[in-house]
Amino acid sequence: MSLTITPLDAPLGAEVAGYDFAAPPEPETASELLAALDEHLLLLFRNPDPPTPAQVTGFCESFGPLRPTLADKSRLPGFPGINRVSNVDVEGVVGTGGTDVVTYHSDLSFNPPLIEFLYLDAVKLPSTGGATKWLNLVAAYQDLDDNTKARVNDISVVYRLRDGLDFGGYFKATDGEALLADRTCISLVQTNPRNGRRSVWPNTGPDFAADVEGHSPDEGAELLAELFAHCTQDRYVYEHHWTVGESVFWLNTQTMHQREAFPPDQIRELRHVNILGHTDPRQLA
Repeated sequence: MSLTITPLDAPLGAEVAGYDFAAPPEPETASELLAALDEHLLLLFRNPDPPTPAQVTGFCESFGPLRPTLADKSRLPGFPGINRVSNVDVEGVVGTGGTDVVTYHSDLSFNPPLIEFLYLDAVKLPSTGGATKWLNLVAAYQDLDDNTKARVNDISVVYRLRDGLDFGGYFKATDGEALLADRTCISLVQTNPRNGRRSVWPNTGPDFAADVEGHSPDEGAELLAELFAHCTQDRYVYEHHWTVGESVFWLNTQTMHQREAFPPDQIRELRHVNILGHTDPRQLA
């Protein structure tokens, strides 16, 4: 398989041409894609039609074990590693996501190991809205001043689900209450083990509560808010307007993403996969 990988005119991302989802990638192809992912943080595949669930699973498993979503009501029958991201339910599979803005976040597992890679593709789209934005957190880290880098390089953040989540309606989990006790400890500065590149990861997404190691609650919240404001500047943003069939594959640990709102009377359906990779040594057992 001969690939052409072209950087996007954006702060992150590259388009992959010449890849066929008909079969899982050969080891050499998977290695080439992983190297491109490490360099560009996000890969875009412009498929004419959405890959089948089996093809999606085969592609994703080439990069690591799949971690089924906590939202078990949204898992595709027969393909538990794939969940349905949509504002409507189909044949008993509950869609997740709604239609409003979903603010910047990375996807976390509250039991180790870490979700390193994410896959998303487009099955059905509204006529307007619903774009996805990604942030280049490697560039955001590089742009920090030396004093801030020294402050954040060796500290951890303990994440948990925030109180008050509606697990049945919002989170789409059958037994979500048990998840409230889960915690995971993650380095505020992530390091890609394959190339050593660092990224700052203030993952204060809509579902999370966070405590910063060595800081009072107010101090930790202030630090994360400052870093979040820094990372979400326009100079780090790639905004993608989807076409049906497209797939995007990205590094969860060195980006954050956001879903833009779309009309509530229209349907948006995507498929999402969590893929495990390296484990942050700070994660709690």
